[in-house]
Amino acid sequence: MGFNDVPPPHVTPLYQPIYDATFGFAGLAWTLCYLMYAREGLKSRSYGMPMFALANNFAWEMVYALYVADAARERTAMVVWMLIDTPIIYSFLKHGRKEWAHAPLVKRHLGGIFVTLVLFCVTVHWAWASWWMSSGVALKEGKVYRGVQGLDATEMAFWAVSMCQVVVSTTSLAQLLVRQHTGGVSWTVWALRFTGTLVGLNINYGWAWYAWREAHGYFMSAPGIFLWASTTICDIAYAFVFAYVKRRERVLPDGSKAAPRESLKTL
Repeated sequence: MGFNDVPPPHVTPLYQPIYDATFGFAGLAWTLCYLMYAREGLKSRSYGMPMFALANNFAWEMVYALYVADAARERTAMVVWMLIDTPIIYSFLKHGRKEWAHAPLVKRHLGGIFVTLVLFCVTVHWAWASWWMSSGVALKEGKVYRGVQGLDATEMAFWAVSMCQVVVSTTSLAQLLVRQHTGGVSWTVWALRFTGTLVGLNINYGWAWYAWREAHGYFMSAPGIFLWASTTICDIAYAFVFAYVKRRERVLPDGSKAAPRESLKTL
């Protein structure tokens, strides 16, 4: 979003190059992160991205690839991420039941629950984007989307992406605490996820706010700060919990991982 904008004269000419560079770097980091999610899931016979986060991300990519994205680079990124999601979803469906042994109902209907979540999230993302594009909310000078002057798809994407990142960060931390093992994830997964989010959300939109404040004030609004700060805090906390859990987990002969025999109640 934002590649067709025409910033007013007072905005630095560095605005677009830096915006494009941070967007591109984040996209590369998340592409590599998805590949590592797939690799670690198959390697450890588990899955790394939590079920709801995986369904939500896949739905978001689907809606933006087929309906929202108006720039070739955005559509390409979304299609690539959808394709890379395939082995992650395969690993989830193949090994996920083991991770849900404590919840027999979820274990028995894992595939159906995942499909239901994807359909629900597709509906939500489509409804949000459709409303934003048709309502004319938050029209701004210099913003252009699908040839419509003033329509700000950058802000629309900010709220959608921020919610996706909050879901990924909070559920990933919760999953690690509940499982008490690092199956499906690694330090590399965390580093790429943290870096991609930090650059693609905090720095990318933070730069847009700094350089073109009247068009990106939402980044420093109370809801905006809550979303990107929550994501950052959870991602930092994840590293400490990951280190603790990794020291205590058991690695089984088949390469899968399991919780330690003693509880993590002392954490």
